[in-house]
Formats: sequence, structure tokens, C-alpha cells
Amino acid sequence: MKNLTLKIIVIILFIFQFVLMVKAFFILKDFILDISNKTLISQQDKIFLSATFLVWIIVSIVFVILFLNFSTKKEKIVIEDPSKKKIVASKEKKMKEEEEEKRKLIEIEKNKDVIVKILLNGLNTNLNLKDYSDKLLSNLSKQYELVQGMVFIRNNQDIFKKSGTYAFYQEDEAQDFKEGVGIAGQVAINKEIINISNLPEKYLTVLSGLGSSAPTNLIIFPIIFENKVIGIVELATFVKMDKYAEQILMVLSKKLGEHINQITKN
Repeated sequence: MKNLTLKIIVIILFIFQFVLMVKAFFILKDFILDISNKTLISQQDKIFLSATFLVWIIVSIVFVILFLNFSTKKEKIVIEDPSKKKIVASKEKKMKEEEEEKRKLIEIEKNKDVIVKILLNGLNTNLNLKDYSDKLLSNLSKQYELVQGMVFIRNNQDIFKKSGTYAFYQEDEAQDFKEGVGIAGQVAINKEIINISNLPEKYLTVLSGLGSSAPTNLIIFPIIFENKVIGIVELATFVKMDKYAEQILMVLSKKLGEHINQITKN
């Protein structure tokens, strides 16, 4: 709209200037043709010619200003446009990511109870610790494509001892540990999940009919009962588990704590 107004003003000024210049041309023409007769230019024509000259100067200045202004704007557009596009694209990407984040949060809240029920399927307090642990790891493997796992339960001496495994193979037996010892021991102290990616080569080995392979991701979460860590679960995967899986596992943690506390009492 602004550009259109400027164009109209320029056209009007051009027409106005053109009319004045034509009139001035005829006045000067008559004066030149009658110069031999020594005809003088009338006072009115002198004023008109002076005004025409003044208008010509003003209009010329306006044209120059408008031209420079238009050129500067054009240059700015050329220079700034790519960065503006990047900023807009970045904002749109951020908005999409935030919307996706909200959608996933809503989805996880809807499905949290359902997933926990699936993970607890077949788990009851009538099982012994080994069978319970093995069944838990089997359920986790179906839900999260687990490739290896271990469950450790705290005994009366506050030592975490292995109670169940899934696809576990190592030349050395899994070592018992106490709070604060190793990564699992740190989880026992902090009562928080640890999700590690890019594990060192040969940190864990999984054997199958297809040969051996090394998972690159490890997730360790606590089993909690009455704000005390009574167990630790270690899961190895080829694909990193996201924070939504972490939320599910922490909800599961307290459910498992209730079961295991009941089993150890029996």
C-alpha cells in the first residue's frame, strides 16, 4: 500500500513538472524568436519561469531521494531476507517441536497406566524373587525391545544381589554392590534413573544364534518402596530410550517396590 502511494505521488509530480516545462519552453521560444525585435519578457513570464525552475529543482531532489530510498530498501531486502527466512524457519521448527512435546506428554499421561499394567502382567507376590525378576525382564523386553537385563535386590546386609537376568552373558558373574559403588550404586543413592548412551565397545555382550553384538545404550532405574531403594534394574538396548520411557519406568518403580517388599516379607 505504501509503495503504491509513492508511485502515485511520483507520477503526479512528473506530470506537473512536464506541464510546467512545456509552458516554459513556449515562453522561451517566443522570446528567442523575437529577440531581434528586442522584445522583453513580461514580469508575469519571469515569475512563471522562476517558479518553473524552482519546481524543477524540488522535483529533481524528490526524485533523487525517492530513488535512493527505493535502492536502499531493495538492498536491505536482498541482504536481510535470508536471515529473516532462517529466523522464521527456526521459530516454526521450535513451535512444531513444542507442539510435538505437548502431544507426547498428553499421550504418555493417557497411556501411562495401561503400559504399567502391561509391564506388571503376570507379576504377583506369590512368585519367588528369581521368577518375579525374570518375568519382569521378559515383560520389559516385549515393551522396549530389551536385549539384555538384570535385576538386583537389596538384602538384609544392604547389599544388592542379582535376582534375575535376561539374555545375560559374561565370562565373569555379575558382581554384588552397595550404595554408592559404581553406576548402579549411585542410582541407589540418588533414587533417580540414569540413561547412558554410546557405551564403550565390549561393555556388554549379547549372544544369540546370529552371533554376538554389543548394545550401545544402558538404562538403570531404582525399585523404590516407602522412599527407600530396595532394588535396581539394569537394561541394555541398541536404541536409546527416550524420557517418556523413563517416566513410565519411574512409575513402574514404585509398583515393583510394593510387590518386592511383600515377597521378601513372605
